Amino acid sequence: MVNAAKLDGAQARDMIRVALACARSGPVLHRLDAVLLVAEGQPCAEVARLFGVDRRTVARWVHAAYVGGVDALAEHHLGGRPGRLSADQTAELQALLRAPPSACGYGGARWCGKRLASHVAKIWGVSLSVRTCQRLMAGAHAPGADER
Repeated sequence: MVNAAKLDGAQARDMIRVALACARSGPVLHRLDAVLLVAEGQPCAEVARLFGVDRRTVARWVHAAYVGGVDALAEHHLGGRPGRLSADQTAELQALLRAPPSACGYGGARWCGKRLASHVAKIWGVSLSVRTCQRLMAGAHAPGADER
């Protein structure tokens, strides 16, 4: 890990200005705020307590900012299989699950995994398992979503 003394407050403030000018996301600004506190002399452990994270997390943020600047503080994909639906499709699906299947021309008062899988395949050409659809319905907390 990098010594926090190598990144001074002025450097951290400049990074924050750059991030604001580039309309960076909330998490990046959050991390930059922590980096600034460390650069101004706060111990990583104290900053970690203020931010509700582990002190090693704060130390990683400081190191990332020192080595790679603002871009190094951005969230990166941490692995795992990417979703089959885009973010827009997922949002549309969540809205769909708040309405009964009859709103899409299906019979019945509740969505079931099989019906939802069929609908997703028909609309977006994406094949989802019945179990995946059941998990999506459970995550939506939809009154019209049934676990069948």
